Amino acid sequence: MYQSIPYVSADLETLYIDVRSESEYAKGHIIGAINMPILYDIERHEVGWIYKNSSVEEAKRVGLKYGSEKLHIFYDTLFKLRIEHPEKKIVFYCARGGYRSRSIASLFQSIDLPVYWLQGGYKTYRNEVLKTINQAPEGFPTFIVLNGLTGVGKTHILTALKKLNLPVLDLEGAANHKGSNLGAIGTDGIQSVQSFENNLYEQLIHINAPFCFVESESRKIGQVFIPKNLFSKIQMGTYLLITADMAFRVENLIKDYAGASNFKSGMAQGLPRIKPYLTSEVYLQLEKTFASDDLDTFTELLLKWHYDPLYKKSIDAQSFSHVFHVTDYDQCALDLSNWLSHSFVLQSTEQVL
Repeated sequence: MYQSIPYVSADLETLYIDVRSESEYAKGHIIGAINMPILYDIERHEVGWIYKNSSVEEAKRVGLKYGSEKLHIFYDTLFKLRIEHPEKKIVFYCARGGYRSRSIASLFQSIDLPVYWLQGGYKTYRNEVLKTINQAPEGFPTFIVLNGLTGVGKTHILTALKKLNLPVLDLEGAANHKGSNLGAIGTDGIQSVQSFENNLYEQLIHINAPFCFVESESRKIGQVFIPKNLFSKIQMGTYLLITADMAFRVENLIKDYAGASNFKSGMAQGLPRIKPYLTSEVYLQLEKTFASDDLDTFTELLLKWHYDPLYKKSIDAQSFSHVFHVTDYDQCALDLSNWLSHSFVLQSTEQVL
């Protein structure tokens, strides 16, 4: 009896294999899934053209030819995965749980390999994603929002909080973007709405606490947008201000950005976008210091004349429950943890009473 299984959220016992084409996978996929296309993009295009313009039977024949050429690769991969992950179910999926995933799973089931295909395919997964990330605001945890000027290290502090096993929602990590005009530096520059939403979903379903730390962001991060209800709940959160000395901020921004492979190209693309917000004199200084590799002066100028004035407006308009001055990310995370176990818990109890 050939078997399919339903999608179960937060299932750590399942290993997914995405048999869609590489472009379908790149647009969005189940997080952690392995891409093994039955038909590559060029093959899928050819089969689709034959199906629409020539013969359905011929399209099936050509598709079977291309798919059968990869069977030994599938078999070898399954053999390896079963050795590496003996405790996990192996589940194939395609767009809607149809021809591609059912065919490959049925074939391997027929030779007694314990594999399955996902009922409803990627579409079922996406329905769960959209239901979760667009739920009513009260369905999300209470957010503890870290705010502060550029370079204080909010993302690093979130990473340190994760090490303490505290719940964190990493919006920039999910978006594959740091959120500013220079935010693509240090990433591969690829963003998609589906990938962002899928990443948010995977983080949210593993938050098993009534609260969660998050970095303050505008709704738009690069080319993607935080879902409305999630953004609304974040804005209703408890805000904490993170401060740091200028020298600390400059040093750590250079560490974060200057080593990236796309640092030079990212700056070349990003700087002209902030030119309208600066005087010609300041912009000329930025160009000169960057060209001479004087990154300390360049970074301080960028903070002083662009980022600080930009963010101080929103910071000054926000009320904060506490201020943390950071000199070390791990220590700041410990301080936040101590605050959480005292002030925040007491505040939450008082609100309930």
